[in-house]
Amino acid sequence: MLLLKIFRLVPFGFLYVLSDMMAFFLYRIIGYRKKVIRENLQRSFPEKSEQEIRHLIREAYRNLTDVTLETIKSFSTSIAEIDRRAICLNPDVVNQYLDQGQSVILAGSHLCNWEYSGLSMPPYFHGDTVTAYKPLSNKKMDAYLNKARSRTGMEMVAMEDVFKSIRKRSEGSNPAVFILLADQSPSSRKSAHWVNFLGQDTASLPGMDVLGRKFGLPVLYYRVIRTARRGFYEIEFSELCIDPSEAQEMEITKAYANRLEADIRENPGHWLWSHKRWKMKR
Repeated sequence: MLLLKIFRLVPFGFLYVLSDMMAFFLYRIIGYRKKVIRENLQRSFPEKSEQEIRHLIREAYRNLTDVTLETIKSFSTSIAEIDRRAICLNPDVVNQYLDQGQSVILAGSHLCNWEYSGLSMPPYFHGDTVTAYKPLSNKKMDAYLNKARSRTGMEMVAMEDVFKSIRKRSEGSNPAVFILLADQSPSSRKSAHWVNFLGQDTASLPGMDVLGRKFGLPVLYYRVIRTARRGFYEIEFSELCIDPSEAQEMEITKAYANRLEADIRENPGHWLWSHKRWKMKR
């Protein structure tokens, strides 16, 4: 809690000096998940030279420390400042459904700053915004972070309660946007959807596919783009599956994987390479 309060006083200019120092320390001094990052990049981009891989590793560490420090500071940053730093380009893609009383699933990822987008998006939407999250074991910290994340109207729902939340809202008249960050590893091999992602057999979360088809909710996609000005982002929306009732099992999961892969290949250093994405095998 004290760290969050201290960061209120840190100007953004100095924040990125700290980020560069932190990235150097994690990479060169302690080698934080260095093996994981290198192996993930080499397996995903076998065509790249050693020099190119080293460049991507440096970018991956800077992305990691930028997002980490931006997130810490975001809990004490004004909403006006967050809005200035994360702009939604085309929210009408989402609102066209909400205006017809239709709830939607909005699939995102850990590309660039997902915390900024979570704060900036709700005021743009013509309906409630609900995000699935994994609760922390520290209840006090969990409550503090959720309160900070809810400042612009976001409702935080534990992952295991998402089905119940969607079913409850489907019976009412208030449409909602259900945000799922779908690029994480599933906890169950049995329920996982297996797709080809970045050239690798990959276990994927089935939630958006199952929920979209179960409740007939259009599945949309959003990507966060880092602009040329450090610390500033744009959020772009697009349609992924507008009629899930006609979709085959895993069709939505595969569409999401293809869309995310294209975005990662466009800016490889902007994704979170430090997580063990391919730890689960068939």
